Amino acid sequence: MNPRRFGYILLALFPMFVFMNCSSTKTEPRTSTNTSGESLKYFQETSVVELEVHYEAGAEPFVGNTLQGRPYWGVLQENLAAIFQYRSAPPTLNVPKTLAEMHDMGVFGRTEWTSADILALHAYAKLGEPAGGAARFYIYFVKGNYADAGGKQTGVIGVSIGGTPVIAIFKEVIQTNVANPNGPAAKFIEQSTLVHEMGHALGFVDSGVPMASNHLDAAHPGHTTNTNCVMYWLNEGVTDLQAFIQQFLVSNSVVMWGPEVLKDAQALSR
Repeated sequence: MNPRRFGYILLALFPMFVFMNCSSTKTEPRTSTNTSGESLKYFQETSVVELEVHYEAGAEPFVGNTLQGRPYWGVLQENLAAIFQYRSAPPTLNVPKTLAEMHDMGVFGRTEWTSADILALHAYAKLGEPAGGAARFYIYFVKGNYADAGGKQTGVIGVSIGGTPVIAIFKEVIQTNVANPNGPAAKFIEQSTLVHEMGHALGFVDSGVPMASNHLDAAHPGHTTNTNCVMYWLNEGVTDLQAFIQQFLVSNSVVMWGPEVLKDAQALSR
């Protein structure tokens, strides 16, 4: 089927799904035992972690290399390697780095996407289930904006649908809010958003991976109180991300996790 025509047909067939919030709203003690079965698998059993990336035409992910010569998608891979470094046998990481390794979904023509829409897109677009022992995360790059009960959220770059391995990136937010939408800063903003949303999908902060020490931002569940960590709540919006990523533009290290998140991963890893 022509991929562009597929996009329009898919929208007409969407069923409705229940949104599952990835955040915890209860007050936590000094340390937490809030562990999910999926997080245990990621940090103790999974042998392969793979990413399946789909994009709407006009919302293609940034690819190519940074000024230091690493693939831009190597930023996400290096952060995944850092979070899994404490495993006795770290999982193999399969991260696509070129558009040829990703999947064109054609054109949808939507201006808003709810979490139900994203899950319906996932039901149609995903290529299948991972092999035994593997964990697969699905990333969808789309045009338009995220919408929740409060309406269109024009500052939200990405979302992770709680309880699922599904992430959506809203490309227009970067394209319309960054001075040079094709420059290095825009590309690092996209990658740091992917790291942040992967953090949620893996179970940080206290959303499946227990805290080794209390760094949960009670006002923003699922986020850390460390402003220099990619899991700080303001580090998922365009304005604050532009300041956050400056330190990585010329650095040899692109690991964006704070020490608290790394210690959480270490404590759970086997």
